[in-house]
Amino acid sequence: MAWFDWPFILSSVFAQLAIGSFIVLGLVIFSRKLCFGQSDRLHKTMPVLWMLLFASLILREINLMMSNTHSVYSFSVEALMTTVFFVLALLYWFAEKALMGSDTLRSGMLAVTLASGFLYFGHGLVERSEQWLVAVHFIATTLCGGTLFAHTALIRAEHKVEEVNRYLPLLGSAIAVICLFTGIPQLTDLASRAETYNELSPFIAHVLSLGLLLAAVGVWLMPTLTKSKPVLHVMTFALGLIFISSYCAGVGY
Repeated sequence: MAWFDWPFILSSVFAQLAIGSFIVLGLVIFSRKLCFGQSDRLHKTMPVLWMLLFASLILREINLMMSNTHSVYSFSVEALMTTVFFVLALLYWFAEKALMGSDTLRSGMLAVTLASGFLYFGHGLVERSEQWLVAVHFIATTLCGGTLFAHTALIRAEHKVEEVNRYLPLLGSAIAVICLFTGIPQLTDLASRAETYNELSPFIAHVLSLGLLLAAVGVWLMPTLTKSKPVLHVMTFALGLIFISSYCAGVGY
């Protein structure tokens, strides 16, 4: 991909971040550790996810209509799975906000939505399995970025679950470290391509992506290392870093 392919790249990044975030949030909701007030405030943050998913689908479809270019982002099955997830997530969200049906019914709707999210992740991983670098960035954006996004939403919702502040940064960091160590060896190949074919963009984009991923995780871990409470503006800054990292990863394909 090139820098000017930004609509396709943003479409993928938006969908991966939103779905990854919802998966983490859904698991936190299933844990039953959030009281009613915390859960209600958390659901009030979810329209941001719906906006990202809507923007992802719009960007994808508009650009596919305007161009016949095929790219790693234009899987028709992946677009369908994103749409199905979006619909299921909205149905669950509306039911939860309006307290429609029983708790068991709403929990079932959440479980179905989570299953759809896991299917999206599994399908995306299989589709990218032939290009390990692409698969690594998919994992980093969906799981690491999604976990960071979910943690930011929980901070915005003023949650009181200490385990969340303790374990989510560690989980995201572990995923980032795996992606980092599997991504660094690719720099040698990209450097050779840059020297042989004068293709500097993939090498620069990949270096920026890994560097920003490391920076985002470092910012994310600061409250844990300093034993302080995470604050929204710090989490938002880390989220911005990982978003740019994911975009650079798309350029580096």
